[in-house]
Amino acid sequence: MVVTGDSRFTVLEHRAEPGKTFDEVLGWTPFKSLLQPFAMLAHRGINWLVESDRAAAAGRDVAGISPTAAVSIAFAQTLAASEQFQEIQMLEREPVGEERRRLDAIVRLTVPTWGIVRVREGDPDLLSGFADVRAEMVSRGTGVVVWKNSEDVTDPERLPLTSFKKDPEFTRHHMLDVLTRAGQRLANELLYARSAGR
Repeated sequence: MVVTGDSRFTVLEHRAEPGKTFDEVLGWTPFKSLLQPFAMLAHRGINWLVESDRAAAAGRDVAGISPTAAVSIAFAQTLAASEQFQEIQMLEREPVGEERRRLDAIVRLTVPTWGIVRVREGDPDLLSGFADVRAEMVSRGTGVVVWKNSEDVTDPERLPLTSFKKDPEFTRHHMLDVLTRAGQRLANELLYARSAGR
């Protein structure tokens, strides 16, 4: 098993309030068609700044967590517990030469994004941890992809933002649970595909 790619912590809120406000203001002016492109750029800029500030604040609480390590450990433990594989190796890099020839298959794991997402609007908004994870298994000799899967795992627990802000240890634990669940889910999908002969 090889962990590949970069991972990015994000806070997704799915809001576009500045754009709505800009549209309302532009409706009052006869120069709407002229100003609309600038308003759209300003809207994107505001959303980008708000998003980066939220991600930076929440990211401080999860500093030190390696999402790919958490997912790959859970993935390997789930496969080992199934006793369907004789040996599972966690490699730091893509194997080459003799090391590659000794393997039957290579699983590549990535966690492109993970973080906190708003799952319900309200007072207060409710959020949950999520992880976008991907895996593929390739045949050693041919490099043919024999299995591929992606999962968007969201924790079932919905919490207000204050729960994540006030207790960094809770935030770390919550995110590690999500990443562990993501690794287990990927492993179970691989086991199911093998048992179904896919």
